[in-house]
Amino acid sequence: MELKCDDVVSGLGCDFVATGNSADEVRDTMLAHGGSVHANLMEGMSEEEAQKAYGEMVAHIESLVAQG
Repeated sequence: MELKCDDVVSGLGCDFVATGNSADEVRDTMLAHGGSVHANLMEGMSEEEAQKAYGEMVAHIESLVAQG
């Protein structure tokens, strides 16, 4: 399985591709990438806003991975 970063956040221009043998592995790899490379996307958000955005991102990634 694989998921392109640019499919998660359209127009970001990132060439990273998360790969794995399971949806969980792909999700975890993508979340780790986002947290280390794209942490700036959360800058300026309150803790509550960042938690909400993170939850929405996890749900979006899981939806994309489920679509295969």
